[in-house]
Amino acid sequence: MPELAILGGKPARTKPFGSSAIIDHDEWNYLKKVLERREISRFMGSPTKDIDSLLVMPSLEAENYEKGYFSFLGGRMVRKFEADFAGKFSVKYAISVNSATSGLSVALGAAGIGPGDEVITTCMSFNATAASILLFNSIPVFVDVSTKNFCMDPEKVAKAITPKTKAILVVHLLGNPADMDAILKIARKNNLVVVEDCAQAPGVKYKGRNVGTIGDLGVFSFQETKNIMTGEGGMIITNDKELAKRSRLIRNHGESIPDKTWDEEDLVNLVGMNFRMTELTAALGIAQLKKLDSHNRMRINNAAILTRGLKGLPGITLPELVPGAVPHIFAMLYNEEATGVERSKILASLRAEGIPVGSGYLRTMYENPIFAKRIAYGKDKCPWSCHLYGAERKYQQGDCPVAEGLLRKRFIWFYHFHKPNGASDMKDVIAAFRKVFGNLEVLKKKKVNAEIGYKW
Repeated sequence: MPELAILGGKPARTKPFGSSAIIDHDEWNYLKKVLERREISRFMGSPTKDIDSLLVMPSLEAENYEKGYFSFLGGRMVRKFEADFAGKFSVKYAISVNSATSGLSVALGAAGIGPGDEVITTCMSFNATAASILLFNSIPVFVDVSTKNFCMDPEKVAKAITPKTKAILVVHLLGNPADMDAILKIARKNNLVVVEDCAQAPGVKYKGRNVGTIGDLGVFSFQETKNIMTGEGGMIITNDKELAKRSRLIRNHGESIPDKTWDEEDLVNLVGMNFRMTELTAALGIAQLKKLDSHNRMRINNAAILTRGLKGLPGITLPELVPGAVPHIFAMLYNEEATGVERSKILASLRAEGIPVGSGYLRTMYENPIFAKRIAYGKDKCPWSCHLYGAERKYQQGDCPVAEGLLRKRFIWFYHFHKPNGASDMKDVIAAFRKVFGNLEVLKKKKVNAEIGYKW
């Protein structure tokens, strides 16, 4: 075998992989319209005579709402992006926000989740999933994942329910749909709200249905690394008129809208937030949404090439390409007992060959100090110390052994199998993997810099 790059040999690849920020004339044309109109934001955070109808107006109708220079529902690009998104996912309401993190908080707030309430979620996701639960002073309850799809294990969800549980925040991780039948059965039995975190799963289907449309609310991300991107941004979708109304209020200074006819229940969680999307961001989103299907097809095709090309490597279990899934990250499982080589050596060797691979998230969410030490708001451990909670909730290493094992020893993630990277790029990935795994005996004997990073 050729000498490994980490030991002084020639890398299998020296060309950087293409960025996921795919821009062409469509994006430029929409951005140009915004700049020419000088309409950078057209949100108005105060009531109008028709505010009651605006709050519940379906997104497809709101696109053509043109009464006044400003609107509580935002400008032309925002309303068009929302209408296009609602049409794409066959829902009544799409509410744009400035990030999926904001969107998750808005969704939970709209559902009335607040101090003293527990929200069950996965232990393995980006930190924003759990942090969003804290915004309205609710308590995250973390459950372990299944190795089948890396999403929350329904059996663990059922066991985590207490009298304080009010919602389940499902994450469709890595483009894999969670077991929604089992989760919905648990939720309906216990009268729980279901919010779907679809940040890594736009266009993913579960038994023929788009994820995000199965629970009460779905939330999507448009951060630069996502399947469609606007730099930053997010979208909430729902078919529930009341949830849409409250989401729109929380997004846009909702406390300014109520009058004396609103009762106390109507005012819950209408704290002054500004989670609004700009016209420039929405303009990018309109163009990007049109490309979602082609972007997803590229991911699926590249994943299939990798699966065929990496088959048979010792110690590697390849992801199963199930119907409806759209891989967001190509997640392999590694067994260092089968090869005798530590995962850190494998990762460093692949990076030296020019292949950007990682080990997954740095840690489970509950191992972050903010949760481990239970310090979020102030110095008195709020919200865990809140008198409205009145329970004891601790987080510690060992709470979710499956996820901890995946992150510490088993995951190998490859990221750049999205557009514009194609079949020839995937062949470089395969060549690098086969080169590294063809040198396992060398790696057993040699010391290498296991901290080596990917330089692009």
